[in-house]
Amino acid sequence: MYDVVVYLSSLPRIADHDRKAQILKAFAEGAQRAGARIFVQTKHEVIPARLGVFIGWVGQTFSGPHIHLRKNVIDWSRANGQHCMPIDGSCFKFADPKSMYVRYSLDGVFYNEHEYANKGSINTKWNQLRYDLRMPGMRPWRENGTGSHILICLQRDGGWNMKGTDLDQWLANTVTQIRKVTDKPILIRPHPKRKYNLKGYLKQNNIYESVPDSTLEQDIEGAHAAVFYNSSSSVAAILKGVPVFVQDQDAVTWDVANHDIKNILNPVYPERSQWLYDLASCHWCDEELRKGLVWKHFEPYLKS
Repeated sequence: MYDVVVYLSSLPRIADHDRKAQILKAFAEGAQRAGARIFVQTKHEVIPARLGVFIGWVGQTFSGPHIHLRKNVIDWSRANGQHCMPIDGSCFKFADPKSMYVRYSLDGVFYNEHEYANKGSINTKWNQLRYDLRMPGMRPWRENGTGSHILICLQRDGGWNMKGTDLDQWLANTVTQIRKVTDKPILIRPHPKRKYNLKGYLKQNNIYESVPDSTLEQDIEGAHAAVFYNSSSSVAAILKGVPVFVQDQDAVTWDVANHDIKNILNPVYPERSQWLYDLASCHWCDEELRKGLVWKHFEPYLKS
C-alpha cells in the first residue's frame, strides 16, 4: 500500500497552470522527497493508501465525477482505518487572493472537529504569513459603542460549510434577531460567487447592501460587529478588532467569537493571540510542500 495518493482527479480539470494542480503536485514532490511511497492519480478511481490527498470536501448535495471521487476517497479511508487530507482555502484570503498559502487537515475540514495538528503553536507561522502577505498586526478590540453599523456576511448556499442550513432562512432569522435589540444600520455583504435577491430587505429601514466591488475589509471598517454563519471571512473582522458573532461551532473563529445575537450591543472580547498562532500554523505554502514539511508534520498522526 502507498503512503500517499495525491488525487489530481479530485479537480474538475487538470492543467499544469491551474493553481490547485500546482498545490497537489508540490505536495507529491515533497512527500516523495521525504521518503514517502507516493502515487499521483489522474483517474476517478480510489487507490489504497495511508493518506489520500485532494482539494476540497463534499457538501450535502454534489455532482460531477471529481466530487464523487472525493466522497469515495473519504469513505474508503474511514472504512479501512486510514486517513484523507482535504486541502481548503486560506483563512487569510482577504490578504492572499492568489492563494500563496492554503489550509491542511486530516479527515475533514471542520476546524473544531478534525485534526489540524496546530494546537499550542508559537508565533513563528503568524510572523511568516504577516511578512509574506504584507499583513498588518492584529488591532486591539474596538471600543464598545464606537462602531457605526452591523455587517452580515453571506455564504454560498449549498457549500459544505453551511451544513445544509437554508441561507435565505438564516438571513431572515438573523435580521429579525438583530432588530429585536438594535436599530443600528445593517450592511449585508453577498458572497461574490452567488446572486441574492435582497429587495425585500432593502425596503426596510436602515438596511443596505454592500456596494459592488467593495472589499471585505472596506465593509468591516467602522463596523460595530460582524455576523456570520461560520465563514472563514470572520477572521478578517477579528484581526481588525471588530467583535464577531458566529452561529456554528466549527467556525474557525468560534473560540474568539460571540454566539448569541441578543448580546450584540454588549459583546465579549476574548483573548486572541493563541487562537491566531494556532490558525496561522495550519497554513502552508508551496515551498514548504516541496520540502516535504507538510508530510513530515502530519505523518506522526497517521496509522502505520
